[in-house]
Amino acid sequence: MTLKKLLLMGCLGGALVFTACDKDDDDPVVTEQFTSTDSTFLVNATRANLAEIQTGQLASTQGSDDSVKSFGQMLLTNHQAAQASLDSIGTAQNITLPDSADAAGQGMYNTLLGLNGAAFDSAFIKMQITSHDAAIPIYQSYGGASSSFSTLKSYANRYLPILQQQAEYLDSLNARLPQ
Repeated sequence: MTLKKLLLMGCLGGALVFTACDKDDDDPVVTEQFTSTDSTFLVNATRANLAEIQTGQLASTQGSDDSVKSFGQMLLTNHQAAQASLDSIGTAQNITLPDSADAAGQGMYNTLLGLNGAAFDSAFIKMQITSHDAAIPIYQSYGGASSSFSTLKSYANRYLPILQQQAEYLDSLNARLPQ
């Protein structure tokens, strides 16, 4: 056998080995695209969490009713955990998240800061009802069909029931406490 034939056989043999090792990974790799809708949800959810953390902390110390104080602490704990999840997602997507609530959240905090006693409790509960009533449909929509980014969709679906439970509790507090 000539050197030329040996080289040709070697090349063909190598090609056969590489072809035989191919485990049908010719399928396209599906990579998730992080869209502007995803980014908007991520930023808005962050701002909402920061507002809930801020007002929850205030309620836990400034509320006059023990139920309001307890709920404030629960908000603080739940939304800190939720924000930790969003921080991880933001880092993974190389997105710098806001470090403060939006104007509405800051306004809520500033209003509550000037109140005390039953006036604080009543205003806090009413503001929380409004903010939860606004957040729930956004989480429902994002966690449903409007998102294709699975990590953020999972986040929305994980925290939606928590928001719904908080809303139910707020309704019961609102019915029980003096207006």
